[in-house]
Amino acid sequence: MRSFGTEISGNRRLNQELSTETRAAIISGLENNISPTQLAKQFNVCRSTIYSTKKRFQHHHTLKSKPRKGRPQKLTFAEKRYIYLLARRRPKIGYKALIASSGFSISHSTIKRVLRTFQLKKWKAKKRIPLRPDVAKKRLQFARTWANSTYLSEMMFSDECSVQRKSNNSTQYVFRFSTEAYRKDLVNLTNHGKDISQMVWGAIWIGGRSQLVVLERDELSPRGGYSTKSYLACLEKGLLPIYKPGSIFQQDNAKIHVSYEAQDWLERHGIWVPDWPAHSPDLNPIEHLWNLLKKKLLELYPELFLGGRSQIDWTQFRESIQAAWWAIPQERIDRLIRSMPRRLQAVRLARGWYTKY
Repeated sequence: MRSFGTEISGNRRLNQELSTETRAAIISGLENNISPTQLAKQFNVCRSTIYSTKKRFQHHHTLKSKPRKGRPQKLTFAEKRYIYLLARRRPKIGYKALIASSGFSISHSTIKRVLRTFQLKKWKAKKRIPLRPDVAKKRLQFARTWANSTYLSEMMFSDECSVQRKSNNSTQYVFRFSTEAYRKDLVNLTNHGKDISQMVWGAIWIGGRSQLVVLERDELSPRGGYSTKSYLACLEKGLLPIYKPGSIFQQDNAKIHVSYEAQDWLERHGIWVPDWPAHSPDLNPIEHLWNLLKKKLLELYPELFLGGRSQIDWTQFRESIQAAWWAIPQERIDRLIRSMPRRLQAVRLARGWYTKY
């Protein structure tokens, strides 16, 4: 009996259910008055397994396992892992293409369940501007250079932004009854036509902000757009009155910023401008402020975009932008600037590539 039980139990893996032969040997041992303790030692199982095997045989008169609950799994673990590896190799593949590539006859829900077991889920890809390896390298070098700089808290961050009068609020919630979905004062008004917009310039620093300056188009420039002349006129009005000698003035690498004429103007006025890496909006806190400005404009003047194109409407639009600019709490601005060490750390961790900012 010992040799038979040892031979059977020796082929059994840990936590594997007992085979029909093993259960038969246990029942035979119990009928021959062998104690459950002895049988547990012989078959390398616990005593509760001996008792449950005896109970199963007495109640069901069979040595086979009872049917499992639910439908048997369609895929083995190896097949599930194969699907997971396909998704990792081609992260932008669609569900239909993934099913076709796997070669298995399975549904979308099965694919989702399989990937969920590996903690993998299909997310909406974040939008970012393209970065080249050389640009990423310069971003990494910049982040390392400025990582422990004490000048970050004294820096003035500047940028331009085009503010559209058209509502950017794609989703709006209102309190109403189910029958009031199309009441004229409860619908989310959206203007599908091309509306007026205004290019503005601003600068922020801890404890303050500049006035919001309207950039005027240069009629002599190609297509009547904005030129270095427009930018310098903006700096004379918005920067010179507030700039203190020795302060650091940040600007990005837009063509009107880095032109010879603009660089010469900055040097003549003694304005210290650091060499900023290209394609780095995540390193400029004022980029997030523009989003706050547009939200504040919609919050304060929700019906503004229903206006026309007359001079009165333009004046009202510009005045509204100014009011929204000064309505932003200074605490929010200071918090954005104090996030610079975390932004630089994120660039270092990403080796100069994309970050969450």
